[in-house]
Amino acid sequence: GASLSKSTKYRRLRICPSCGYHYTISARRRIATIADEGSFKETSKWIQSLDPLEFSPRISYRVRLLQDQTRTGLSEAAVTGTCLIGGTPVVIIVLDSSFLGGSMGVVVGEKVTLALELAARKKIPCVAMVTSGGARIQEGVLSLMQMAKTTLATRALRDKGQPFIVALSNPSTGQVLGSFASMADIIFAEPGSHIGFAPLADIREIEGKRIGKEHTAEAYLERGHLDAIIARDHMKHELASVLDLISPEFKLTASRRFNYETYPERPREAWEMVKLARRPDRPRARFYIDNVFANFFELHGDRVYTDDPSVIVGLARLGGQSVMIVAQQKSPSFANSVKGEDGFTDSGDITPGGFRKARRGVVLAETFNLPVVTIVDSRGPKLGIDMEQRGLASAIARMIDQMGGAKIPTLSVLIGEGGSEAALAFGLADRVLMLENAIYTPISPERGAQTELNDPSRASDIARALKLTSIDCMEMEIVDDIVPEPEQGAHGSPLEAARLLKRTLMREISNLSETNNKTLIRRRQKKFRKVGEYGSRFRNALRRETKAWQAGLAAGVRALRQVPEENIGPEFVGDEELPDIDNKIN
Repeated sequence: GASLSKSTKYRRLRICPSCGYHYTISARRRIATIADEGSFKETSKWIQSLDPLEFSPRISYRVRLLQDQTRTGLSEAAVTGTCLIGGTPVVIIVLDSSFLGGSMGVVVGEKVTLALELAARKKIPCVAMVTSGGARIQEGVLSLMQMAKTTLATRALRDKGQPFIVALSNPSTGQVLGSFASMADIIFAEPGSHIGFAPLADIREIEGKRIGKEHTAEAYLERGHLDAIIARDHMKHELASVLDLISPEFKLTASRRFNYETYPERPREAWEMVKLARRPDRPRARFYIDNVFANFFELHGDRVYTDDPSVIVGLARLGGQSVMIVAQQKSPSFANSVKGEDGFTDSGDITPGGFRKARRGVVLAETFNLPVVTIVDSRGPKLGIDMEQRGLASAIARMIDQMGGAKIPTLSVLIGEGGSEAALAFGLADRVLMLENAIYTPISPERGAQTELNDPSRASDIARALKLTSIDCMEMEIVDDIVPEPEQGAHGSPLEAARLLKRTLMREISNLSETNNKTLIRRRQKKFRKVGEYGSRFRNALRRETKAWQAGLAAGVRALRQVPEENIGPEFVGDEELPDIDNKIN
């Protein structure tokens, strides 16, 4: 292999140039890799441990502290301070595993807590670089109590609306991972890092087998506990990018107040719109994210068990303003009707983890005071016994509740198939938009035809009855506006469809941003409270139909009045014209 001593990457970052293995680095070197040059200023430097329990089984705790202080040049396992990362001021916390394994005792807990409190007081983000393992048993239950102290300290930062970002390195286990590190808003990890609450030796003893990839950063990402795995040489750039997005300096405003445009008059048959919404070549959420927004940074995981790929969550910019995107990415297998063994089903592809992931995105947006843009395109929730056991109903309800009470501007757009509870949970927003050829329905037309008519082939008839088109939804005040598509549909000119959507989203965000958040919540709750009442558009449609009926009735009356009197009324047959029935009987 290549010589490590000749590698610049190894000398600077301790990364193998051949295999990419990340070696352990000291706290000072780690700070140098992410902080802007000359910007770091250390805080709480002179706080040191004093052996509170006088713990000395073999080698006294005081001696071990002195040995590690001499070897590392540190006073404790934690180094805290302030610095700039890509020009953004932050409070930084770095744990060094070479000092008593990076474990958390009284001093580490105090320094971490002071750093978090400093960030909250200054109203700036906090970034923690964690390399820690095990527990500081030499300090007994006092060490254990630091988990509570540091975890509660993260709440003060969250209450101030400031982000807390953690990057995990090898190893990241024990009390640190089980406390403040896992409370971070965004969690990164270096590749191949050993991550888990229990030490690897304990897991191996309990499981009775060698533990491999199950305890790594990659496994943690797959199970929804990390947002991203980032190599050490890219860490500063990614941190700076995320800090830019969640510490916005710009706000989208309009040069003039926009008037909402009338929806396009290109009525199509309901079944034709269903087929257009399901076209495999119709642009999906990922396409619009790439072509409508800028600087998209994807976040992963529901922080419980999984990372559902059918839900995309991330930070981005729209017209220079930071927003949180929560999108449904329809699987290609759901482009057309899904037919199960017992006929047509309404099973979609969004799992309970997907709803939890989406809810997490809304919570983060609320913490950072960013508008939320949801993109709806799904047949519905994924159905099955395993989904029920994972809490599908609860996940849907909590997402609805989160969207309804979010203290930020919320905007939703239906781009394709708005299916049942999945569409509702993502679409409960201040402004709900619908692409011209999108549909919004509680049940698929095929399933409706099978249920009501016992004939799935009559789905087109049910589609009309469901009132699922964009124009129908406007008249019922389910959606607030229709986004026009190219004449052939979004599939005919995807880039033009993206341009039209971007223009509309920018208009909506700028208008919503001018409204107080408390007012937004009040209007949102009032809006959905009156769903099902006869809204103004529905009344207007009903009035038009009534006028048409009245006009038809009046025309009929006038026609009757124009008929001569001698031709009006029934004709009576005289007695002399009646047949002689009696004679015929005789």
